[in-house]
Amino acid sequence: MPEDKIPPNAESYGYRVIGWLREASEEADNFLRSQVGYNKIDESINAIMGELATLRSSTLSTTECNLLSKTFFDMAAGLTDVKPFWEYKTYNKRFESNCSIYGKLSEHVWLQRHMDLNFVSCVQYALCSGSSYFEPYWDNKVEDMRAEAWDPRDVLPIRPSVDWSLQDCYGVLSRKARSVNHVRYLAKHVYNREDLVKYILPDRDGSVVGQSLRNTRVGQLLQRMGDSPFRQRLFGEKAVRDIARVPTVDLYTAYIDDDTTNDSSQPVYMGAFSKETKKPLNNWSHVVQPGDRLYPRKRLIVYTSGAPEPLYDGPSPYWHGMFPFPKLMLDPVPWSFLGKGAMWDLLPLNKALNKLLRAYDDWVERLVRPDIYADKSIPNHLIERMDTRRAGKKLRASMLQKGTIQVVGPDPLPADFWKGVEYYETKHAQLSGAQDISSLMKLNQIPSSDSIEQIMESMSLLWRLRSRFIEVFMREFATMLAYNFAQFYTLPKRLTILGGAGITPQDFDMDPGSLVPDFVDASEFSEDGIVKATSLARGPLPRYERAREFLRQFTFEVSPGSLLASSELQRKLLYLQLSRAGLIDHWTLLDVLGIPNVGNPPEGTNSITERLMKEQEMGLGMQVSPTGRKATGQTAPRLTVKES
Repeated sequence: MPEDKIPPNAESYGYRVIGWLREASEEADNFLRSQVGYNKIDESINAIMGELATLRSSTLSTTECNLLSKTFFDMAAGLTDVKPFWEYKTYNKRFESNCSIYGKLSEHVWLQRHMDLNFVSCVQYALCSGSSYFEPYWDNKVEDMRAEAWDPRDVLPIRPSVDWSLQDCYGVLSRKARSVNHVRYLAKHVYNREDLVKYILPDRDGSVVGQSLRNTRVGQLLQRMGDSPFRQRLFGEKAVRDIARVPTVDLYTAYIDDDTTNDSSQPVYMGAFSKETKKPLNNWSHVVQPGDRLYPRKRLIVYTSGAPEPLYDGPSPYWHGMFPFPKLMLDPVPWSFLGKGAMWDLLPLNKALNKLLRAYDDWVERLVRPDIYADKSIPNHLIERMDTRRAGKKLRASMLQKGTIQVVGPDPLPADFWKGVEYYETKHAQLSGAQDISSLMKLNQIPSSDSIEQIMESMSLLWRLRSRFIEVFMREFATMLAYNFAQFYTLPKRLTILGGAGITPQDFDMDPGSLVPDFVDASEFSEDGIVKATSLARGPLPRYERAREFLRQFTFEVSPGSLLASSELQRKLLYLQLSRAGLIDHWTLLDVLGIPNVGNPPEGTNSITERLMKEQEMGLGMQVSPTGRKATGQTAPRLTVKES
């Protein structure tokens, strides 16, 4: 037997780990499939793409007006019109400069790394599936943060809880279809497991042709047949039976909340360490003392279905110790882990609208090509050759009953036929809530604060509720970003992005070059706030331990209902009124108004009060123009056109 075909040892530890993960993934996948509306996800996606072809006669109309697709993109545009507004807060005055740095770095990666565009995909998945995931991760190729949207069917919760978030689960497993060559490259050059390359074989055909076969009705029927030889031969999912056009394999990444402890009497080195110096080769490898948890910040396992051992099995690379999949739910319900997709209620409306349009299309066809009634004495070949729609027809007909031909047109459409079409179009806009947000674009004047408040209050409660759930999602996402900045952003990188504003006092302490201070825990300080001598003698704890205690003092705050840019007008007018009253400095005002080239406020002025005091020293402030209409702070001016 060739060496690469020798079956793996069933008693090996890696084989048993992968076996447990396979059972866990199957259980999690069945759990998701049992959720209400799971089967509507594909139907919604196909309807948006216009691929819901119905079986109809070739003589009948197949007209489709994909209003669902327009509504889908309108909703995605409204829900992703998010202001790049990142505000971290802390009650510890020592770390106020860190709040500013975290906010500026978050805005930088959100725009420069196209997270705003990827967030559109996240919202689109949630509209079709009820929920979605937005994974922030560190990309070694670009040495910066990135974020990726995930289909909820590819993020499998292991032993899920009743909470909407994944953080209370025992584990989370993600799967992604990759080409075989790409996974082999990862195994050899990223995970240093060249011995497993020979086991990475294709699971299925990942080409467009193969995917189109599976999406057909016969493909779905054969899917239920199981692992039959006929199905395998037809679809080529086994490499030994058929060579795939694009060999594809599923790459699984599992994060486990493993509570295993070090039961030995010696320290255990977890992660990658130098063999000579015993120093960690990365900032997430750590030493576990006897009695401590081996994986205090989650365990990471990367594997494929064919390999006998994991490609990677070790500590999670993230200091935040969370499952890196913030969950977005726009319409959550307590009885479904996926939530409810906003497109699901619109599917029958779109079908009904298409039926009406096809009925009208069929009626027009009968109008231009009416029915023909002929006497039995008329030969069949003459009737079959007759086309009432063609011009220049020459017919012979006797005035007698025998041998006559009669052309009969369709009955007129009902008087309220088009009212039905209008009704379905209106219901589309009402159920989706897309018409609410467009009301702000229909004003023919500079809106006052009262008019905007009336529009915002008249918006559907559903739309405002979805905005609130985006805010909840953003808080979890921003928390992970803050940890990743503290972990991966060095002082040179911060200086490159922010200049001198990226420097903090923590960069020059006993652990220089890091956003994390050297002493954070309250037990390390005396009652007077001075670091204890014992702590100084011991030195700073590892960064990952200090980072968790340090970042607990920060919160990401979003004012309710303020995340969407639709509320920006109201916010701008509010700041303008406060500036007129002398309660807002001009740096803050111009930043809210989005005016470029304002410049940075004076160094050390991190609060509005400090900036106002600095303005007084500089002789700056709100000035009243001697020309034009005087500012009253009341109704905004209107432009009127009068005809003589």
